[in-house]
Amino acid sequence: MKKSILLYVIKRAALMSVFALTMSACISCGGGEETVESSSTPESSKPTFTVRDDNNLIPDENALEEGEYTDGEFVYYINNNNASVIDYIGDKKAVEIPSSVDDIPVTAIGDNGFADISTIESIKVPSSVANIGSFAFSYCTGLKTIELPPNLVTIGSYAFNHCTSLESCVIPDSVSNLPQSVFYYCESLKEISLPKYVGGIPKETFFYCTSLEEFTMPEFATGVGDYAFTGCSALKKINCGENLATIGKESFRYCTAIQTLDFSKCKSIGIGSKSFANCTSLKKVIYPAEKGASGDAFMGCDNIEYVNG
Repeated sequence: MKKSILLYVIKRAALMSVFALTMSACISCGGGEETVESSSTPESSKPTFTVRDDNNLIPDENALEEGEYTDGEFVYYINNNNASVIDYIGDKKAVEIPSSVDDIPVTAIGDNGFADISTIESIKVPSSVANIGSFAFSYCTGLKTIELPPNLVTIGSYAFNHCTSLESCVIPDSVSNLPQSVFYYCESLKEISLPKYVGGIPKETFFYCTSLEEFTMPEFATGVGDYAFTGCSALKKINCGENLATIGKESFRYCTAIQTLDFSKCKSIGIGSKSFANCTSLKKVIYPAEKGASGDAFMGCDNIEYVNG
């Protein structure tokens, strides 16, 4: 009997030892899994951060996705993988705008992007730029020349407002519409080439461009807007195409050097109120077969000697 009890105790102790070892192994395995999980993310996959000017931390991979950034002499606004020049902080007289910033294409010059910078004398716009905003070069009073890209799409109103030293400009045929007042008070502008596909000359386009001597209407232009050439006191010759049909209010008022108006190539012409008022040198007007003119269209033109029809 005592021998049976002794064997039972020995077996019981052996089973307890095995159970204890098994539990210990399970706990050890569980701890190992936790250790593996906590160290499973490699160091290289953790996001790194950069500090912006406002001291906010942002992940590097998103640093140029959207927002305002400075790179060298230019300040950009980046959005949807496109960059717009919104300011120039350099001091060069000859400026060449980059085509990209950190591999992001520069596709636009924003509103007022170069406004009020009087020290710049020349600007080259890269082929990547499709859009130029309103007042983009307004009051760049030292700007003499600008090279625009051949695939430019849009130009904003007053883009060259008061660029009083600008002497010439070629707007490529890729631009289909001109905005109003684009060359407002460009007093030194002598040579201008406009896209042949534009439908007209908008309001105040060449308002007081006092050095412009000759102008050729774009081939498909049908109208001239109000005040488009008002005060162009050096303008002597206007070359009209067959599609020109309307001339707006005071559009050539105070063009005191014009001596002859020849509309004979036009299919028809309609002339608005005071369109040629105070053109004091005007002597000759040649109309097409179909015509119409406001009663005061030639107010103050006291030297007219010949009008056909």
